[in-house]
Amino acid sequence: MYWEQVLKEVLNKDSPNQAFLFTNLAECKCLQHKKNPLDAYLPEITKKVRILKTYPLGDKFTGIHLSQREAECMALLLKGKTVRHVAEELKLSIRTVEFYLKNMKTKLNCKSKFALIEKIQQSDFPKNIEFLL
Repeated sequence: MYWEQVLKEVLNKDSPNQAFLFTNLAECKCLQHKKNPLDAYLPEITKKVRILKTYPLGDKFTGIHLSQREAECMALLLKGKTVRHVAEELKLSIRTVEFYLKNMKTKLNCKSKFALIEKIQQSDFPKNIEFLL
């Protein structure tokens, strides 16, 4: 049944009023519309889109944002935690925390963790720590 509908989609790919949306549950939904065939499923599709939360560093570092996990790691480091304690608290491996640190050092053009922490302290990021964790 499913593969027959897939075959129909392939054979009707040039049809402007027919489209198929395949879900990961191996079911196929056929839509017959005169307008955009995806309009009916737009709310359903947008529910599945993951919105990434980022944390800007302020006017001094315009265009530089930390990801959710980078921000969580940095917040704990600013509170005096070691990399090992950050990993334990966030239930991550030490290597993963080090990877996030490497990404932040690259973003801010720092050569060491100490230089990274100094730059972060100069930004607007420390003002928002209490809302992060």
